Amino acid sequence: MSQENPHGFVDAASASASLSVSRSTLYAYVSRGLIRSVPQPGNSRARLYVQADVDRLVWRKNHARRPSAAVATALDWGLPILETHISQIEKGRLTYRGRDITALAGHASLEDVAVLLWDAHAAPFDKAHFDPALVPGWAGTARIKANAPPVDRALALLALMDPSASSARRPENERLAAAVCLVRALACAMASAKLDVTKNLHDALAETWQRPDAREVIRRILVCCADHELNAASFAVRVVASMDADLTSALLAGLGAFRGLEHVTAFKDVRVLLEEAAATDDLEDFVRQRTGKNGALPGFFHRLYPEGDPRAAAIMAHVPVPPATAKLIDSVARLTGLRPNVELALVITETGYGLGQEVAETLFTISRSIGWIAHAIEQQKSGIRIRPRACSRATEL
Repeated sequence: MSQENPHGFVDAASASASLSVSRSTLYAYVSRGLIRSVPQPGNSRARLYVQADVDRLVWRKNHARRPSAAVATALDWGLPILETHISQIEKGRLTYRGRDITALAGHASLEDVAVLLWDAHAAPFDKAHFDPALVPGWAGTARIKANAPPVDRALALLALMDPSASSARRPENERLAAAVCLVRALACAMASAKLDVTKNLHDALAETWQRPDAREVIRRILVCCADHELNAASFAVRVVASMDADLTSALLAGLGAFRGLEHVTAFKDVRVLLEEAAATDDLEDFVRQRTGKNGALPGFFHRLYPEGDPRAAAIMAHVPVPPATAKLIDSVARLTGLRPNVELALVITETGYGLGQEVAETLFTISRSIGWIAHAIEQQKSGIRIRPRACSRATEL
Protein backbone atom coordinates (compact mmCIF):
# COMPACT_ATOMS: atom_id res chain seq x y z
CA MET A 1 0.00 0.00 0.00
CA SER A 2 1.34 3.39 -0.90
CA GLN A 3 2.34 6.00 1.65
CA GLU A 4 -0.70 8.15 2.45
CA ASN A 5 -0.71 11.85 1.76
CA PRO A 6 -1.30 13.48 5.16
CA HIS A 7 -4.15 15.56 3.72
CA GLY A 8 -5.85 12.47 2.38
CA PHE A 9 -5.80 13.73 -1.24
CA VAL A 10 -3.43 13.36 -4.19
CA ASP A 11 -3.38 15.00 -7.61
CA ALA A 12 -4.10 13.21 -10.88
CA ALA A 13 -0.43 12.58 -11.65
CA SER A 14 0.24 10.91 -8.30
CA ALA A 15 -2.98 8.88 -8.40
CA SER A 16 -2.27 7.63 -11.93
CA ALA A 17 1.33 6.75 -11.02
CA SER A 18 0.28 4.84 -7.90
CA LEU A 19 -2.22 2.82 -9.89
CA SER A 20 0.05 2.47 -12.96
CA VAL A 21 -2.81 3.58 -15.21
CA SER A 22 -3.44 6.38 -17.69
CA ARG A 23 -5.35 9.53 -16.86
CA SER A 24 -8.33 8.26 -18.87
CA THR A 25 -8.44 5.07 -16.77
CA LEU A 26 -8.24 7.17 -13.60
CA TYR A 27 -11.22 9.23 -14.79
CA ALA A 28 -13.06 5.99 -15.57
CA TYR A 29 -12.50 4.82 -11.98
CA VAL A 30 -13.98 8.10 -10.78
CA SER A 31 -17.03 7.81 -13.02
CA ARG A 32 -17.64 4.26 -11.73
CA GLY A 33 -17.53 5.49 -8.14
CA LEU A 34 -14.34 3.60 -7.26
CA ILE A 35 -12.39 6.78 -6.48
CA ARG A 36 -13.86 9.97 -5.06
CA SER A 37 -12.58 13.38 -6.08
CA VAL A 38 -12.98 16.99 -4.98
CA PRO A 39 -12.17 20.34 -6.62
CA GLN A 40 -8.61 21.50 -6.01
CA PRO A 41 -8.59 24.67 -3.87
CA GLY A 42 -7.38 27.63 -5.89
CA ASN A 43 -7.66 25.80 -9.23
CA SER A 44 -11.21 25.19 -10.40
CA ARG A 45 -10.02 23.28 -13.47
CA ALA A 46 -8.18 20.59 -11.46
CA ARG A 47 -9.34 17.96 -9.03
CA LEU A 48 -7.83 16.03 -6.14
CA TYR A 49 -8.40 12.33 -5.51
CA VAL A 50 -9.05 10.55 -2.22
CA GLN A 51 -5.84 8.79 -1.20
CA ALA A 52 -7.66 6.03 0.71
CA ASP A 53 -9.63 5.08 -2.44
CA VAL A 54 -6.45 5.00 -4.50
CA ASP A 55 -4.71 2.86 -1.87
CA ARG A 56 -7.63 0.46 -1.80
CA LEU A 57 -7.43 -0.11 -5.56
CA VAL A 58 -3.65 -0.47 -5.42
CA TRP A 59 -4.02 -3.14 -2.76
CA ARG A 60 -6.59 -5.04 -4.79
CA LYS A 61 -4.41 -4.97 -7.90
CA ASN A 62 -1.27 -6.05 -6.06
CA HIS A 63 -2.69 -8.68 -3.72
CA ALA A 64 -6.01 -10.00 -5.00
CA ARG A 65 -4.23 -12.57 -7.17
CA ARG A 66 -1.56 -13.30 -4.52
CA PRO A 67 -3.17 -14.70 -1.33
CA SER A 68 0.15 -14.96 0.53
CA ALA A 69 0.86 -11.28 -0.11
CA ALA A 70 -2.63 -10.39 1.07
CA VAL A 71 -2.02 -12.25 4.32
CA ALA A 72 1.25 -10.39 4.86
CA THR A 73 -0.56 -7.02 4.76
CA ALA A 74 -3.82 -8.08 6.35
CA LEU A 75 -3.26 -5.98 9.48
CA ASP A 76 -2.58 -2.75 7.57
CA TRP A 77 -4.85 0.26 8.04
CA GLY A 78 -8.19 0.03 6.28
CA LEU A 79 -8.14 -3.66 5.34
CA PRO A 80 -11.10 -5.34 7.11
CA ILE A 81 -10.18 -8.61 8.73
CA LEU A 82 -13.12 -9.27 11.06
CA GLU A 83 -16.84 -9.28 10.53
CA THR A 84 -18.83 -6.96 12.80
CA HIS A 85 -22.41 -5.78 12.88
CA ILE A 86 -21.77 -3.13 15.53
CA SER A 87 -20.87 -0.14 13.35
CA GLN A 88 -20.02 0.54 9.73
CA ILE A 89 -18.61 3.48 7.78
CA GLU A 90 -19.79 3.73 4.20
CA LYS A 91 -19.98 6.68 1.82
CA GLY A 92 -19.22 9.16 4.58
CA ARG A 93 -21.90 7.82 6.95
CA LEU A 94 -21.36 6.16 10.34
CA THR A 95 -24.08 3.77 11.43
CA TYR A 96 -24.68 1.75 14.60
CA ARG A 97 -26.35 -1.52 13.63
CA GLY A 98 -27.69 0.20 10.54
CA ARG A 99 -28.89 3.37 12.29
CA ASP A 100 -27.29 6.65 11.27
CA ILE A 101 -25.47 8.36 14.15
CA THR A 102 -26.61 11.78 12.98
CA ALA A 103 -30.21 10.77 13.59
CA LEU A 104 -29.38 9.06 16.89
CA ALA A 105 -27.54 12.18 18.07
CA GLY A 106 -30.79 14.10 17.81
CA HIS A 107 -32.55 12.21 20.60
CA ALA A 108 -30.73 9.17 22.01
CA SER A 109 -28.74 8.85 25.24
CA LEU A 110 -25.55 6.85 25.68
CA GLU A 111 -27.63 4.33 27.63
CA ASP A 112 -29.93 3.93 24.59
CA VAL A 113 -26.89 3.38 22.38
CA ALA A 114 -25.55 0.74 24.79
CA VAL A 115 -28.77 -1.26 24.50
CA LEU A 116 -28.46 -1.04 20.70
CA LEU A 117 -24.76 -1.90 20.40
CA TRP A 118 -24.82 -4.61 23.06
CA ASP A 119 -27.87 -6.12 21.32
CA ALA A 120 -29.47 -6.29 24.77
CA HIS A 121 -32.98 -7.69 25.20
CA ALA A 122 -33.64 -5.52 28.24
CA ALA A 123 -32.42 -2.19 29.62
CA PRO A 124 -29.37 -3.20 31.72
CA PHE A 125 -28.87 0.31 33.11
CA ASP A 126 -32.16 0.21 35.00
CA LYS A 127 -31.15 -2.27 37.69
CA ALA A 128 -27.34 -2.32 37.82
CA HIS A 129 -25.77 -0.41 40.69
CA PHE A 130 -22.24 0.93 41.16
CA ASP A 131 -20.73 2.64 44.18
CA PRO A 132 -16.96 3.37 44.16
CA ALA A 133 -16.95 3.31 47.97
CA LEU A 134 -17.66 -0.43 47.82
CA VAL A 135 -14.62 -1.20 45.61
CA PRO A 136 -11.66 -2.27 47.80
CA GLY A 137 -8.74 0.13 47.37
CA TRP A 138 -10.67 2.69 45.30
CA ALA A 139 -10.40 5.63 47.73
CA GLY A 140 -6.66 5.21 48.32
CA THR A 141 -5.82 4.72 44.64
CA ALA A 142 -7.99 7.72 43.70
CA ARG A 143 -6.02 9.90 46.12
CA ILE A 144 -2.70 8.73 44.70
CA LYS A 145 -3.87 9.29 41.10
CA ALA A 146 -5.76 12.53 41.79
CA ASN A 147 -3.46 14.63 39.58
CA ALA A 148 -2.83 11.98 36.92
CA PRO A 149 -4.35 12.26 33.42
CA PRO A 150 -7.92 10.91 33.26
CA VAL A 151 -6.96 7.84 31.21
CA ASP A 152 -4.25 6.93 33.73
CA ARG A 153 -6.78 7.21 36.56
CA ALA A 154 -9.14 4.96 34.65
CA LEU A 155 -6.46 2.31 34.09
CA ALA A 156 -5.54 2.30 37.78
CA LEU A 157 -9.07 2.26 39.16
CA LEU A 158 -10.68 -0.17 36.71
CA ALA A 159 -7.95 -2.65 37.57
CA LEU A 160 -9.54 -2.81 41.06
CA MET A 161 -12.86 -4.07 39.71
CA ASP A 162 -13.77 -7.71 40.36
CA PRO A 163 -13.05 -9.51 37.06
CA SER A 164 -15.21 -12.49 37.96
CA ALA A 165 -18.34 -10.31 37.80
CA SER A 166 -17.90 -9.94 34.04
CA SER A 167 -16.59 -13.42 33.33
CA ALA A 168 -17.46 -14.96 29.98
CA ARG A 169 -19.01 -17.84 31.90
CA ARG A 170 -21.61 -15.63 33.58
CA PRO A 171 -25.23 -15.58 32.32
CA GLU A 172 -25.90 -12.75 29.85
CA ASN A 173 -27.99 -10.66 32.23
CA GLU A 174 -25.25 -10.76 34.88
CA ARG A 175 -22.53 -9.87 32.36
CA LEU A 176 -24.51 -6.90 31.08
CA ALA A 177 -25.09 -5.70 34.64
CA ALA A 178 -21.33 -5.96 35.18
CA ALA A 179 -20.78 -4.08 31.91
CA VAL A 180 -22.96 -1.23 33.19
CA CYS A 181 -20.88 -1.10 36.37
CA LEU A 182 -17.69 -0.94 34.31
CA VAL A 183 -18.99 2.01 32.28
CA ARG A 184 -20.05 3.83 35.43
CA ALA A 185 -16.74 3.00 37.14
CA LEU A 186 -14.89 4.43 34.16
CA ALA A 187 -16.96 7.61 34.34
CA CYS A 188 -16.31 7.97 38.08
CA ALA A 189 -12.60 7.34 37.60
CA MET A 190 -12.20 9.93 34.84
CA ALA A 191 -14.72 12.62 35.86
CA SER A 192 -15.41 12.37 39.59
CA ALA A 193 -16.11 9.71 42.18
CA LYS A 194 -19.05 11.89 43.24
CA LEU A 195 -20.74 11.41 39.87
CA ASP A 196 -24.42 10.54 40.36
CA VAL A 197 -24.51 7.37 38.30
CA THR A 198 -28.19 6.80 39.02
CA LYS A 199 -28.82 9.41 36.31
CA ASN A 200 -28.14 9.24 32.59
CA LEU A 201 -24.44 9.96 32.14
CA HIS A 202 -24.92 13.18 30.16
CA ASP A 203 -27.06 14.58 32.99
CA ALA A 204 -24.61 13.38 35.65
CA LEU A 205 -21.57 14.85 33.88
CA ALA A 206 -23.23 18.22 33.23
CA GLU A 207 -24.19 18.36 36.90
CA THR A 208 -20.73 17.35 38.16
CA TRP A 209 -19.05 19.94 35.93
CA GLN A 210 -21.69 22.53 36.90
CA ARG A 211 -22.50 23.27 33.29
CA PRO A 212 -26.20 22.51 32.74
CA ASP A 213 -26.06 24.46 29.47
CA ALA A 214 -23.65 21.83 28.12
CA ARG A 215 -26.02 18.94 28.85
CA GLU A 216 -27.28 18.47 25.29
CA VAL A 217 -23.92 18.70 23.58
CA ILE A 218 -22.48 16.24 26.11
CA ARG A 219 -25.30 13.86 25.20
CA ARG A 220 -24.51 14.29 21.49
CA ILE A 221 -20.80 13.63 22.02
CA LEU A 222 -21.48 10.48 24.03
CA VAL A 223 -23.72 9.18 21.26
CA CYS A 224 -21.42 10.10 18.36
CA CYS A 225 -18.24 8.59 19.81
CA ALA A 226 -19.55 5.24 21.06
CA ASP A 227 -17.99 3.17 18.27
CA HIS A 228 -16.00 3.52 15.06
CA GLU A 229 -15.62 0.18 13.33
CA LEU A 230 -12.47 -1.87 13.91
CA ASN A 231 -9.92 0.70 14.99
CA ALA A 232 -6.77 -0.31 16.88
CA ALA A 233 -8.29 -0.05 20.36
CA SER A 234 -11.37 -2.07 19.37
CA PHE A 235 -9.14 -4.68 17.77
CA ALA A 236 -7.10 -4.92 20.98
CA VAL A 237 -10.35 -5.49 22.88
CA ARG A 238 -11.35 -8.24 20.47
CA VAL A 239 -8.00 -10.01 20.73
CA VAL A 240 -8.33 -10.20 24.51
CA ALA A 241 -12.02 -11.13 24.38
CA SER A 242 -11.34 -13.90 21.87
CA MET A 243 -9.52 -15.77 24.64
CA ASP A 244 -12.74 -15.74 26.72
CA ALA A 245 -11.32 -13.11 29.04
CA ASP A 246 -13.62 -11.11 31.31
CA LEU A 247 -15.01 -7.76 30.17
CA THR A 248 -12.83 -5.90 32.67
CA SER A 249 -9.65 -7.22 31.03
CA ALA A 250 -10.99 -6.47 27.56
CA LEU A 251 -11.89 -2.90 28.56
CA LEU A 252 -8.42 -2.37 30.05
CA ALA A 253 -6.93 -3.49 26.72
CA GLY A 254 -8.95 -0.85 24.92
CA LEU A 255 -7.86 1.81 27.40
CA GLY A 256 -4.23 0.83 26.99
CA ALA A 257 -4.45 1.21 23.22
CA PHE A 258 -6.33 4.51 23.51
CA ARG A 259 -3.61 5.88 25.78
CA GLY A 260 -1.18 5.73 22.84
CA LEU A 261 -0.11 8.57 20.61
CA GLU A 262 -2.85 8.35 17.98
CA HIS A 263 -5.69 9.30 20.32
CA VAL A 264 -4.60 11.10 23.48
CA THR A 265 -1.86 13.05 21.70
CA ALA A 266 -4.34 14.05 18.99
CA PHE A 267 -6.36 16.07 21.51
CA LYS A 268 -3.22 17.74 22.85
CA ASP A 269 -2.08 18.66 19.34
CA VAL A 270 -5.46 20.25 18.61
CA ARG A 271 -5.21 22.41 21.74
CA VAL A 272 -1.75 23.59 20.75
CA LEU A 273 -2.93 24.42 17.23
CA LEU A 274 -5.85 26.49 18.50
CA GLU A 275 -3.62 28.39 20.94
CA GLU A 276 -1.08 29.15 18.22
CA ALA A 277 -3.76 30.18 15.73
CA ALA A 278 -5.38 32.54 18.24
CA ALA A 279 -2.02 34.24 18.86
CA THR A 280 -1.04 34.78 15.21
CA ASP A 281 -1.45 38.07 13.36
CA ASP A 282 -1.60 36.46 9.91
CA LEU A 283 -3.92 33.45 10.00
CA GLU A 284 -3.59 32.55 6.32
CA ASP A 285 0.20 32.56 6.52
CA PHE A 286 -0.04 30.46 9.69
CA VAL A 287 -2.18 27.84 7.89
CA ARG A 288 0.20 27.75 4.92
CA GLN A 289 3.21 27.31 7.17
CA ARG A 290 1.61 24.59 9.26
CA THR A 291 0.44 22.61 6.25
CA GLY A 292 3.77 23.13 4.53
CA LYS A 293 5.79 22.01 7.56
CA ASN A 294 4.41 18.49 7.93
CA GLY A 295 1.48 18.36 5.55
CA ALA A 296 -1.21 17.96 8.20
CA LEU A 297 -3.29 20.01 10.61
CA PRO A 298 -4.38 18.48 13.93
CA GLY A 299 -8.16 18.41 14.20
CA PHE A 300 -8.78 18.55 10.45
CA PHE A 301 -9.62 15.71 8.08
CA HIS A 302 -10.29 12.03 8.67
CA ARG A 303 -9.23 9.58 6.00
CA LEU A 304 -12.53 7.67 6.26
CA TYR A 305 -14.52 10.89 5.73
CA PRO A 306 -12.93 12.80 2.83
CA GLU A 307 -15.98 15.07 2.58
CA GLY A 308 -16.24 15.77 6.30
CA ASP A 309 -16.52 13.89 9.60
CA PRO A 310 -20.26 13.48 10.35
CA ARG A 311 -19.52 13.21 14.08
CA ALA A 312 -17.90 16.64 14.07
CA ALA A 313 -20.81 18.12 12.12
CA ALA A 314 -23.39 16.65 14.51
CA ILE A 315 -21.53 18.08 17.52
CA MET A 316 -20.36 21.45 16.24
CA ALA A 317 -23.80 22.51 15.08
CA HIS A 318 -24.70 22.78 18.78
CA VAL A 319 -21.48 24.23 20.22
CA PRO A 320 -20.56 27.92 20.63
CA VAL A 321 -17.41 28.16 18.51
CA PRO A 322 -14.95 30.84 19.73
CA PRO A 323 -14.42 33.57 17.06
CA ALA A 324 -10.70 32.81 16.65
CA THR A 325 -11.45 29.13 16.08
CA ALA A 326 -14.22 29.93 13.61
CA LYS A 327 -11.77 32.06 11.60
CA LEU A 328 -9.26 29.21 11.61
CA ILE A 329 -11.86 26.74 10.35
CA ASP A 330 -12.84 29.12 7.53
CA SER A 331 -9.22 29.73 6.54
CA VAL A 332 -8.36 26.03 6.52
CA ALA A 333 -11.40 25.23 4.39
CA ARG A 334 -10.60 27.97 1.90
CA LEU A 335 -6.86 27.21 1.63
CA THR A 336 -6.82 23.41 1.89
CA GLY A 337 -10.36 22.10 1.58
CA LEU A 338 -9.95 20.25 4.89
CA ARG A 339 -12.83 20.07 7.37
CA PRO A 340 -12.99 19.56 11.16
CA ASN A 341 -12.83 16.07 12.61
CA VAL A 342 -14.21 14.78 15.90
CA GLU A 343 -11.09 15.69 17.92
CA LEU A 344 -11.49 19.35 17.00
CA ALA A 345 -15.21 19.21 17.82
CA LEU A 346 -14.50 17.88 21.33
CA VAL A 347 -11.76 20.41 22.07
CA ILE A 348 -14.05 23.21 20.85
CA THR A 349 -16.65 21.91 23.31
CA GLU A 350 -14.09 22.22 26.12
CA THR A 351 -13.34 25.84 25.30
CA GLY A 352 -16.84 26.83 24.23
CA TYR A 353 -18.34 25.77 27.56
CA GLY A 354 -15.32 26.43 29.77
CA LEU A 355 -15.12 22.79 30.79
CA GLY A 356 -11.35 22.67 31.22
CA GLN A 357 -8.68 20.63 29.49
CA GLU A 358 -8.89 16.83 29.29
CA VAL A 359 -12.68 16.86 29.23
CA ALA A 360 -12.39 15.85 25.56
CA GLU A 361 -10.45 12.68 26.47
CA THR A 362 -12.89 11.97 29.29
CA LEU A 363 -16.01 12.24 27.15
CA PHE A 364 -14.51 10.28 24.28
CA THR A 365 -13.33 7.42 26.49
CA ILE A 366 -16.55 7.10 28.49
CA SER A 367 -18.47 6.99 25.24
CA ARG A 368 -16.11 4.54 23.51
CA SER A 369 -16.30 2.11 26.45
CA ILE A 370 -19.77 1.20 25.17
CA GLY A 371 -18.34 0.17 21.82
CA TRP A 372 -15.42 -1.70 23.36
CA ILE A 373 -17.79 -3.79 25.46
CA ALA A 374 -19.94 -4.43 22.37
CA HIS A 375 -16.88 -5.71 20.48
CA ALA A 376 -15.88 -7.96 23.36
CA ILE A 377 -19.37 -9.47 23.52
CA GLU A 378 -19.62 -9.93 19.74
CA GLN A 379 -16.17 -11.51 19.52
CA GLN A 380 -16.91 -14.04 22.23
CA LYS A 381 -20.24 -14.94 20.65
CA SER A 382 -18.42 -15.65 17.37
CA GLY A 383 -16.28 -18.33 19.02
CA ILE A 384 -13.28 -17.26 16.90
CA ARG A 385 -9.80 -17.11 18.42
CA ILE A 386 -7.70 -14.29 16.98
CA ARG A 387 -4.32 -15.82 16.40
CA PRO A 388 -2.40 -14.54 13.33
CA ARG A 389 0.64 -16.39 12.05
CA ALA A 390 4.01 -14.72 11.63
CA CYS A 391 6.21 -14.27 8.61
CA SER A 392 9.35 -12.34 7.76
CA ARG A 393 8.98 -9.46 5.30
CA ALA A 394 12.32 -10.56 3.96
CA THR A 395 10.69 -13.80 2.81
CA GLU A 396 9.70 -13.89 -0.84
CA LEU A 397 5.93 -14.32 -0.93
